[in-house]
Amino acid sequence: MRKTINILGWIGVFFTILALILTLLTTYQFTYVKYFDSYYTLQLCMTLTMIMWAIKMFDIRSNLKNIVYPATCFIIALATIVFMFMKVY
Repeated sequence: MRKTINILGWIGVFFTILALILTLLTTYQFTYVKYFDSYYTLQLCMTLTMIMWAIKMFDIRSNLKNIVYPATCFIIALATIVFMFMKVY
């Protein structure tokens, strides 16, 4: 289970980097890719990746420092979801 979550986390990172590159290329009009003309796809990829990494880093038996990192990832993901619902993209 741990290895599957680790692989899903890195797949999320790959798709987030790909979304970032395609969004920048479309935003600066080097090329046009249909779903990357706004930041919505990038925000969605970032949210899913941050949630996956929060799950990956979470360990119930750990000390306070190791609980802060997954909580921070989860808070960033929630903030991104709020901005997506406010249509800030």
